[in-house]
Amino acid sequence: MKFYISPTHFASQREFIIRDEDQNKLFRVKGRFLLSLRWLKMRDMNDSFIYGVRKHFTVGFIRRYQITDDERKTVATIKRAYGFFRPKFTLTIADETYSVEGSLYQHRFEIQKDGETYAKISKSVFMFGDAFEIEVLHERNPLLFLFLIVTIDQFLHERKKFFK
Repeated sequence: MKFYISPTHFASQREFIIRDEDQNKLFRVKGRFLLSLRWLKMRDMNDSFIYGVRKHFTVGFIRRYQITDDERKTVATIKRAYGFFRPKFTLTIADETYSVEGSLYQHRFEIQKDGETYAKISKSVFMFGDAFEIEVLHERNPLLFLFLIVTIDQFLHERKKFFK
């Protein structure tokens, strides 16, 4: 499944739309930021809550974020550690660990486990203009992987804004 986001999604409005290949609006993503991501929510176009992420306060260089579903149940965890040259992300979904590989600051990265790609993002030019293309290759829970990619992408955009 392929999804598209306009590159202006990291503008100051903190809200953007995820579209399909035919440019139909599918989801709305809205977040709150104060130097870093505080929360982010994904809703369908009928305003039904799908997934959300909230920062879990920690001390040290590792930040932890919990992904919750519409029943407020934690379905995934993102651990974000700061390295010398780039952040490192580790995802945990149902006791399985996934990694984020690729060029994070060029927004060309993938969620992988044991060498298998589950979702990926890249910036491309299409006939409708520039867009971030998100391809979800996992059939069992595609919206969760879509939301994970969008969340990691938002972390990277926020870092660019505050550390120029």
